[in-house]
Amino acid sequence: MAFLDKMFLKKDDVNVDDLLNNLDTIEEEEDVDFYVKPLVLQSTQEIDTAIKELKNRNIVLMDIESLSKRNPQRAKQFINQLKMFIVDNGGDIALISKTKLLLVPSKVKILKRSA
Repeated sequence: MAFLDKMFLKKDDVNVDDLLNNLDTIEEEEDVDFYVKPLVLQSTQEIDTAIKELKNRNIVLMDIESLSKRNPQRAKQFINQLKMFIVDNGGDIALISKTKLLLVPSKVKILKRSA
């Protein structure tokens, strides 16, 4: 019973980032249609990687916190580059938290308001 108490009673002690970072990584499988891929925005290399993943019909979850703190102007420039590519190619982009962007390929739309 103590195990269940720990699981359900101490919700304020759970650090979601730590929990997600400590999950076992799953290798890519051949029988899936697409992946959700995490990226940390640091340089133009991640912009190129994100565009490549979107072209491959994958979804990108991008962490912008580090660059936004170090160089907000550069982060804004990179995000605008991504937004231009996504708009030109029929995808969608949304800020899902202060530090995370969700990028989806063409023919996928993000509902930005609850119904």
